[in-house]
Amino acid sequence: MDNRENILDVSLDLFYQKGYDAVSVQEIVEQAGVTKPTLYYYFGSKHGLLEALLENGFYNFNQYIEPALQESDADVRTVLFDVAKAFLSFVTTNYTFFSFMISLMYSPRENEAYLTVKPYLHKLYRSIINLFEREKQWLGNMNGRQEQFAMGFLGFLNQFAFTFLEKQYQKGEAEVRASVTDEEVGAVVQQFMYGIVS
Repeated sequence: MDNRENILDVSLDLFYQKGYDAVSVQEIVEQAGVTKPTLYYYFGSKHGLLEALLENGFYNFNQYIEPALQESDADVRTVLFDVAKAFLSFVTTNYTFFSFMISLMYSPRENEAYLTVKPYLHKLYRSIINLFEREKQWLGNMNGRQEQFAMGFLGFLNQFAFTFLEKQYQKGEAEVRASVTDEEVGAVVQQFMYGIVS
């Protein structure tokens, strides 16, 4: 592993464990076994390091979710199932990044970390709104509520992911399941669909 990847891995783990604001550059370089000039060479600053982490993380996330978001000939339940499965598959294989990203969502609104993650979250939210806009022909009760549906769907996914990961964490590393079952994904989608079609 080269120095750049090593710094990214170490900083993600530290940010996940302690929070972005609580971790110093000194702590990162000590854990990574590099010097401050090396970190600054690759990232320019701690903020530059955060930007690189988010860019890498969301690039990987998009590799999972974009194919599902692009489906156009499937019924809405199938599309939502595929999006949920892609989302949750990413979460279970990238749980450190997901947990860190969720923590940034709840940072103070003028915080550097929140302002850095905000465009990525907005893009995700917009893509889910667009999904519901595209599928509105199948959802007769939408009535211009695509944004509400997107908030609800992402809320279901985030809450399921958070609960799933917490249960796995409590079991200990040796027992962590690497994936969510189709039955679990189906239950999330069914519960969401029940709420919007009832």
